[in-house]
Amino acid sequence: MTSEPTVLALSRTDRVLILCGPAVLGLLLALILPPVARWLAGFGGPVPFGFVVRAAAGVGGGWQLAVQAAIFMTVGALASAAILHRVTRITVADDEVELRTAGDRRTFARLDIGALYPERDLLILLDRDSRHLFHGEPGASRDRLGEAFRRHGYPWHDEDPFGELYHRWLPDSGVLPAEVAAVLSAREVALRKKAAKEAAELRAIVENLGYTVRDDGDKQFWRPLVRS
Repeated sequence: MTSEPTVLALSRTDRVLILCGPAVLGLLLALILPPVARWLAGFGGPVPFGFVVRAAAGVGGGWQLAVQAAIFMTVGALASAAILHRVTRITVADDEVELRTAGDRRTFARLDIGALYPERDLLILLDRDSRHLFHGEPGASRDRLGEAFRRHGYPWHDEDPFGELYHRWLPDSGVLPAEVAAVLSAREVALRKKAAKEAAELRAIVENLGYTVRDDGDKQFWRPLVRS
């Protein structure tokens, strides 16, 4: 029997908190910062971030406070937009899963998915050769993700099923084939430059060579691909 698709997205409460929370916090900071700064400046001695404290202490009432509040609230609104932009809306059906992030829409057939699992705040999808299909920030908790994917027959795991196969990549270790090591060297540079797109493209090259890689900051960990 076919079940109805399950939509995993931010709840209305979550959206309100994300939309309003940073702006409200910005407004509160704008109101609280000047008197606190004047209190700190009143000690007369050196204070941490002295220039910032003196600038905040100089903000009076009226239009100055209004301008500061508008700036802080704008920063908060931009932070809200950035958060919403990267959250993925997930629709889980019996035969496929749809992932929508900002203007991007991707669909994967259930039979093409070898594993799904959470990693920190991300959802990871692997294909049947354990290559990366997708990673992104879901708009649902781990428990909701696991319950939905299991109910629709997907191979959900509470953690990386291949986690024990990873090894820290070290230059000149000689463990990996030379062509794989060369790509990982280039990818290390991309990670240090925060070039996410380039790093993803280089991961795809590594996977075409029979390995995959995951990151911890600018550290890389590799493992061989595993067929499921």
